[in-house]
Amino acid sequence: MRKQSAVIIFLLIVVCVILVTYSATIKFSSAKVNNECDVVDNSYTSDFDSLNYMNSFDVSDFSGKELNTIDIASKQYAPNNISIADSDFKISDSLLTEIYDSINGYGASSSFYIVSLNDGMSIAYNVDKAYETASSIKAPYALFISEQIDAGNIDPNQEIIYEEHHYNKGTGIIKKSDFGTPFTVKELIYYSLNDSDNIAHAMLHKTFGVNGYNDMLRNLGTKQLYLTVSNPWGYMSPRSSALIWQEVYNYSIRSEEGINFLNILSNGKYNYFKEVMPTIPSASKTGFANKDVVETGIVFGNQPYIAIAVANKGGNIGAYTQVLKLVNYMNDIMNEYDGYLKSR
Repeated sequence: MRKQSAVIIFLLIVVCVILVTYSATIKFSSAKVNNECDVVDNSYTSDFDSLNYMNSFDVSDFSGKELNTIDIASKQYAPNNISIADSDFKISDSLLTEIYDSINGYGASSSFYIVSLNDGMSIAYNVDKAYETASSIKAPYALFISEQIDAGNIDPNQEIIYEEHHYNKGTGIIKKSDFGTPFTVKELIYYSLNDSDNIAHAMLHKTFGVNGYNDMLRNLGTKQLYLTVSNPWGYMSPRSSALIWQEVYNYSIRSEEGINFLNILSNGKYNYFKEVMPTIPSASKTGFANKDVVETGIVFGNQPYIAIAVANKGGNIGAYTQVLKLVNYMNDIMNEYDGYLKSR
């Protein structure tokens, strides 16, 4: 009888361990998928004064490099096809088939864009389709503010008061602060990019408006990403986002503040590139909205490249999963491109 009781107790312990492990796994998976824009996360805290992100980016020293002048705005691609411009490189048939199967099997729209920073080779699929920006808009708007600071037009230590009309229930940590709390412009840039803080973005947008920001977009040649006084989110396209990231790269070449800006983007809390390629340095600004999931940034592999991946929600596969697939395919493509260059 005692032996039987001991066996029952042992089995109960095993069942409990399995249930606890399963519960933890479910929570982890849920946290990974629901990590942008619409999620309230009350567990994360940050002390700006104790942060040490300066010069933390592995490949942030671009001294001696020339500004990148790839004419992304004028590149031509065949619609609804994976197109390659400015190179004789061909994607292998097996990889091309796999990518098309994924795109065609997905229940909604998706796009991706690769632009090699070394030679301008580009690979595109539906790069002019418009999507919700979600939190990816925080990179171009913060870029505008940071460049204005660099030009002496904005004081980075200017304080902006957190008020009730700034409140947003989505990602970020400022929502835990009391109304009336002051934040400097420098702090808001950091929180907007590192923590994807919706309130930080709203406070910057309300304070500095859209005229100068929209002028920056026009100078860069973008067709999307424009904002209005009443709407701090807007729409993006992979091509417009690529133009922004070329400017981020150039900013890091011509300015010490640009390196700091790239450092923040390379160490952000949300980075889908790192989920797929954790050992490859990257700078990123993701977005997770009601309809669209967005990943934008630069991957610093053997051939550094601008990488944009976007998907609508639809079908039986979530947009988040589709974006991760596209990120993985872009990495596969660039590995093949690296082999192509070495064989020439």
